[in-house]
Amino acid sequence: MFYMKLKFSFFLLLSIISNYSINAQIVDTFLVKPYLQYGTKTGMYVLWETGRPSVGEVEFTKAKLGTDSLVFDQKVTSAAFKNIHEVAIDNLEVNTKYIYRVSSTDDQGKKINGETSTFKTAVNDDDSFKFVMIGDTQRNGRTPWAWEKIAQKAWEARPDFLVLAGDLVDQGNKKTDWTEHFFPYGNVVMKRYPVYSVLGNHEQDSPNYYAYMHNPEPEYYYAFKYGNAEFFMIDTNRDVTENSEQYNWLEWALSKSKAKWKFVIHHHPPYSSDNDDHGDTNIGLSTTGTNARNLVPLLERYGVDFCLFGHTHLYERTFPILKDQINMKNGVVYINSGGAGGGLEDFDPVRNWFSAELRSTHHFCTFSVFQDQIEFKAIDYEGHVFDQIQFKKDEQKITVAVPPAPRIKSQKPIFQHETEVSMNAIDENYTIRYTLDGSNPEMNDLLYSAPIKLKESTNIKASAFDQKGNQSRVVSLSLKQMEPLPAIKLKKPQKGILYTYYEGKWKELPDFSKQNKISEGKSNLIQLEGIKHRADHFGLVYDGYIQIDETDSYTFYTYSDDGSRLFIDDQLVVDANGNHSMSYYYGTTILEKGFHKIKVEYFESTGSEGITVGTMHGEEKMPIPPFKLFTE
Repeated sequence: MFYMKLKFSFFLLLSIISNYSINAQIVDTFLVKPYLQYGTKTGMYVLWETGRPSVGEVEFTKAKLGTDSLVFDQKVTSAAFKNIHEVAIDNLEVNTKYIYRVSSTDDQGKKINGETSTFKTAVNDDDSFKFVMIGDTQRNGRTPWAWEKIAQKAWEARPDFLVLAGDLVDQGNKKTDWTEHFFPYGNVVMKRYPVYSVLGNHEQDSPNYYAYMHNPEPEYYYAFKYGNAEFFMIDTNRDVTENSEQYNWLEWALSKSKAKWKFVIHHHPPYSSDNDDHGDTNIGLSTTGTNARNLVPLLERYGVDFCLFGHTHLYERTFPILKDQINMKNGVVYINSGGAGGGLEDFDPVRNWFSAELRSTHHFCTFSVFQDQIEFKAIDYEGHVFDQIQFKKDEQKITVAVPPAPRIKSQKPIFQHETEVSMNAIDENYTIRYTLDGSNPEMNDLLYSAPIKLKESTNIKASAFDQKGNQSRVVSLSLKQMEPLPAIKLKKPQKGILYTYYEGKWKELPDFSKQNKISEGKSNLIQLEGIKHRADHFGLVYDGYIQIDETDSYTFYTYSDDGSRLFIDDQLVVDANGNHSMSYYYGTTILEKGFHKIKVEYFESTGSEGITVGTMHGEEKMPIPPFKLFTE
C-alpha cells in the first residue's frame, strides 16, 4: 500500500511539474514571434502574440554608422493587457533602416524579450525597390516543408516587402494553422519585411485573419503606394461583378491613381491553364478562369500593368492581354504564383493561347523596380531562377477617356414608408444624370443635385458625364417598398429547429424535394456541429420558426462554405448559392413582431465546410441564438 501511495505521489508530482513546465513555456515564449505589417514612408506595424495577456513594448533606434554597441533610444508601449499585440510606430524617416526589439510583461511582472531585428521604411517615390510575391503558403501533407524553404529563399532575396496572394493557411478558423505553420515557418522573412496580404478561400474569412493581419479598413480590400507603384488589393471570395462594392471601389481607385506602375492583387485567377480547377481538361474544355475575370475590363481601361494571384498551385505567366488578345504594348500581364506551400497541381494538356511560361513547382516571384523598368524573376524552392524577363515602360498605357461611374447609396434599400437616396461622382467636374423608370440615363435626363426622397419601389439608374459629354457606365439601385411580413401564431412552440440531411454531388443547391433523405433530427442552432455527416458531398435543410422581438427592418446573413439560401416566410432573403469558400452574404426584409417561418438550405461540395445564419446589429454580426429558434 505504501508503495502504491508513493507511486501515486510520484506521478502526481510529475504531473504538477509537467503542468508547470507547460505553463512556464506559455509565459516564457511567444506564441507568435514578432512580425511586420503595412509599412509606410514614416511608419511600421509590429505584431506578435503571447500565451498570456501582457503589456507590449517595442524599443527601436535608427541604424547608425560606426557604432560598436546597440542602444534603443525610442520606444512605443501598448498600455492594455492583450494576447495579440499590434503596435504602430510612426514619425519615422523615409527609406531608413531601424533596429527593433519587442518585449511583453504579464500581470505577474514576468517579462519576455524578443530577438533583435531590423526593418526599413518605404522608399521615396523615385527610389528603386524590390518586392517578393508569394501565394498559397498553406500546409499540405506531401511537401510540408515547402513554405519554410520558400520563406528562407525569400529572405535571401533581401526584398523591401512581401505581398501574399491568399491561402496563407489551410483552415483559417484553425488557430494552430497560424501558430504552428504559417508564422513559425515564415518568421525568418516576416520579422524583417512588412507583409501586405489578401484573403484566400482557405482563410474562411476567419476572425483569425483579421486579428493577425493589419490592413486599412475594411481590410478585405485596400490600396497602398510604394515607390512609383500602387497596389490594389481585392478579395475575390466576395462579389466582384459589375456594380459590386469592390468593383465600384476599384474603378474609382484606379482612375485616381497617378502611379507609373499599377498592380492588382487578389486570390483567384482571371486566366489559368490549370487542368482541373475550371473544368476537367482531360475530357473536356476549361473556363480558363474564375469570377475574377469580371475585373478585367477595369484593369484594361485604367492601364494596369500586372495582375497577380494564386489559388492554383503552380506558376503561369501570360503574354500581355487586352480584350482577349495578345497586345505587347497595352496589355495586362497575369501571373499565377500559387506555389509557396499547397500541394502542386498540373496543366491543361493543350497549351492555351495566353500562356508565355508554365511550371509546376514550389516557388516565389521577385519584382525589382526602378523608374520605367522592372526585372522579374520566378525562383524555385532551391533558389534556381526558372523564368526571367525585363519589362520596360516607355510611356503610360492608353486608357479609355470615360468618367468613372457614380455611386448611389440608400440607408434603407428595403423600406416601409420612405427612404432617401444620395449620389456622388468621383469629381465635382462631372454631372450625374438619372432615371426612375428603369431606362438608361442620357444627357437630357434628370440632373442630380440633392438627395432624393422616395415612397415607392423604384429602380434608379445613373451615369456620370464629363464636360465633353463622355458618359460613364450605367449603375443602378433597386429600392423596395414593403409592408412588414405578418407574424404566425404557434399553438405549442418548442425550442430548436428541425433538419433533414441529404447526400449527393452538387455544384449548386439542388431541389431537395427530389433528393433522397438520409436522416433527420432537431438542432439547437443552425450549424453543422452535432449533426452526423460525411466529409464532403452532402446537404442540409433546416426548417422552423424564428421569434422577432419588434416590428422592424432586419438584415440577415449566411456564412457558408459552400452554397446556402435563407427563406423567411417562404420569401428568399439571402441567396449565397454556388460552390464557394466561407463567405458572408446578406439580405434585408421587414418583419412584424412575433414568430416567422425560417428555412435554410445548405450544401457542401469538397474541402472546407460550415454554415452559420445570423442578423446584423449595426456593424456587428450575431448568429441566431438557440432561444430564438422554434418548432411546432
